[in-house]
Amino acid sequence: MVNIWHQSLLSGPEDPALDKLLTLGRYYPLMTYLRYLVFIPVFMLSGCSTINNLKSFTTPYHEPPSPTSSRLRIVTSQTVRLVPGSTCIDWALPGVGMVNSRTFAVANDRTFNDRILGIPGGDGVQNSSEVYIEPGKPITLVYAGTPANGRYQCFTSVHFVPEADTDYESSSGLCHITIEKITRNGESGKIAHTTAGGREAKVCTN
Repeated sequence: MVNIWHQSLLSGPEDPALDKLLTLGRYYPLMTYLRYLVFIPVFMLSGCSTINNLKSFTTPYHEPPSPTSSRLRIVTSQTVRLVPGSTCIDWALPGVGMVNSRTFAVANDRTFNDRILGIPGGDGVQNSSEVYIEPGKPITLVYAGTPANGRYQCFTSVHFVPEADTDYESSSGLCHITIEKITRNGESGKIAHTTAGGREAKVCTN
């Protein structure tokens, strides 16, 4: 599991709960005037990347041209975007976009919300979306979220290389994201979840 925190730049009285979380890393503040438009990681709002970053919230992820044997279920109560073909985050790359949005940001794309492709173990799963992904090529998942109190904004990302003929599930909560393989036993029908690994993805530098 990749778990990355960003420090809040908010000023105000000491908050014991916030202090406890600070031991895990750092926070960034929520830009409240954009909160209900699009959900934007603040540290990405600079230079030419701003337009591409905004577009990635309002544009759906582009699936491979033809359905593939690799599928991904994304479960989140916040937002998750995909960067196909990359181990780092570059919003100018082809195919990037929103894959699951559950926030109140009205401009966020919701094309894939509640979509079902038949990945095993999906019965009763809430806030999910299912998409095709390219096997043998890296893909980066980018999570952004904010807690109910709205005091800070959190961002975390992870990349992995999907295998052919394999289903995956990504689950995310506040500031963490996991990726697991999903398999169904042909005889018993039992569904198993095993870790698919994944590594921290950072912003591309080139």
